[in-house]
Amino acid sequence: MSTFFKIIRWPNVLLTILTQLVIVYGLLIPYGVDPALNWWQLLLLISATGLLTASGNIINDIYDVAIDQVNKPEKLLVTKSISESSAYNLYFVLTVLAVICGFVLSNSLNKPILSSIFIGVAFVLYLYASSLKAMLLIGNLVISLLVALVILITGIFELFPSITAETQIGYKFLMERLLEFGLMAFLINLVREWVKDCEDVNGDKAGDRNTLAIALGRSRAAKFIAFFIIGILILLGWYVYEYIYLNDIATYYFVFLIMGPLLFVMIKLWSAKSQKEFHILSTVLKVVLLFGILSIGIFRINYYLN
Repeated sequence: MSTFFKIIRWPNVLLTILTQLVIVYGLLIPYGVDPALNWWQLLLLISATGLLTASGNIINDIYDVAIDQVNKPEKLLVTKSISESSAYNLYFVLTVLAVICGFVLSNSLNKPILSSIFIGVAFVLYLYASSLKAMLLIGNLVISLLVALVILITGIFELFPSITAETQIGYKFLMERLLEFGLMAFLINLVREWVKDCEDVNGDKAGDRNTLAIALGRSRAAKFIAFFIIGILILLGWYVYEYIYLNDIATYYFVFLIMGPLLFVMIKLWSAKSQKEFHILSTVLKVVLLFGILSIGIFRINYYLN
């Protein structure tokens, strides 16, 4: 059981589930939306995305065996704690269960076309692990888009089936907010992927992969990422000034829990050299991503304060 939770990367699965719950109960319901999904349909949506996250982590570990033997041999699971064939079987079962959940959910809404989202995501996750991850920038962009999709897919299933002429304007406003949070998640995860590439540069070279850290060299890649973070900080600063600076709670939250840690990572990237240093920065960025997701709950805070 311990191996199961490790290979599915349970914190990542939990973050996926938490993201969807925060959107529903932190944004949509406080705004006055009558969600399209009842409790069991929401459970199906959460199950489908959570299972896809888990299966994606498994297939990623299967294709990363040679690389993980170099980067983190102490954390190697496939071939060490679980056989490759057993890992494949687990990946297949979780993927099928995810697609079934998505199919049942979509048909219960009389929108069978929506089930193609889950099939498409499962296909892309396999492509990412088997080939896209080895391509310069492509793999980073794809996985970051999938992270953003977790946010958008919740809005699609909760809003799209019940949209009417009366609710169209309000639902458009909510989808625009979700797009903003999706963009933030995309950018932060993209930075984290690049930092992880700097951390794993030795294994990626052994695995014949072409990453930003390999193409530019670890030091120059780190400086490029630092400049990229400056752009994100400017964008977030503009967003805070333009939309939320009148709300003290939201402003302090963004400045101290999102922008502050990003500034810390940006500064540290100029001097980071060792694998351990990049690992710490990657962990900080994961926490920033968590705070970014939880920031959707600020709408919930507003709901209680007003």
